[in-house]
Amino acid sequence: MPAPVSYHIGCPVWTCRDWLGSVFDRNVEPNESLREYAKIFNTVEANSVFYAIPPSSNLERWMAETGPGFQFCPKFPKAISHERRLVDAKEETNSFLKVLEVLDHGERLGPSFLQLPPSFNSNSFKVLESYLESLPSNFQYAVEPRHVTWYDKSENEQMLDDLLQRLGMDKVIFDSRPLFASEPADEDEVAAQSRKPQTPVRKSALGQHPFLRLVGKNDPSSNQPWLKEWAPIINKWILDGKKPFIFTHCPNEANAPYFARALHEQLKKLNPLLEPFSTFANDSKKAVENQEQLDLF
Repeated sequence: MPAPVSYHIGCPVWTCRDWLGSVFDRNVEPNESLREYAKIFNTVEANSVFYAIPPSSNLERWMAETGPGFQFCPKFPKAISHERRLVDAKEETNSFLKVLEVLDHGERLGPSFLQLPPSFNSNSFKVLESYLESLPSNFQYAVEPRHVTWYDKSENEQMLDDLLQRLGMDKVIFDSRPLFASEPADEDEVAAQSRKPQTPVRKSALGQHPFLRLVGKNDPSSNQPWLKEWAPIINKWILDGKKPFIFTHCPNEANAPYFARALHEQLKKLNPLLEPFSTFANDSKKAVENQEQLDLF
């Protein structure tokens, strides 16, 4: 029997207070969150790097608390992308590359993703090209363009795609359609709709590590149409030998792990070789409660 095929799926964070007693055991301490998270997921968006370069001691702890195969996907610091806007950012980039070197040496590094500012448009193509060409080629990268000019289905989009393919980089697919498909149901969704962009969605993969950030609503049933839409696409990537990285977001991150599991279960219907999703802490509790109810009859 062939070995089960796999891909990477995770959340934007590895700690959330609302996961205690649901995803994690209620007694898990905050400093144990990553260890518990890594028992369930095999990747995470290291969004904290966007705000500050972590000390090497933190990186060593991250690697010690995760097992083989787990991959961090660090977000390029905002000092590079949003403040310097990719210009004269050599010092900041070198600091970031040291983070990648440590994680790569510990075999915990996935693709790093560069989120461009919303106002960074196709007129700055040469700036982007120069910066990307300056990056060392021994790491994996994905670029997330947000300005509409990068999605013109014409010259600008083709220039970007050609550049990324030439450099062996991926383009982040940011799909917020589930979030905006209906009116917000709570304050978290109101806030999320005010912050999240509605980037045009492209479903093709440019490189070997398709990078999908899927933003849903808090109600799992509301996201189901998009899970059914994405599952065959992700499965084809896997069957084509690509190594997808999928991240599920929700306005209230308490729901992100359940969104991820629902996507995996939809995908597993198409690809039975995928390993079963790891259980959450409250799964056992629910099983016991269900058995107790059956015992009453």
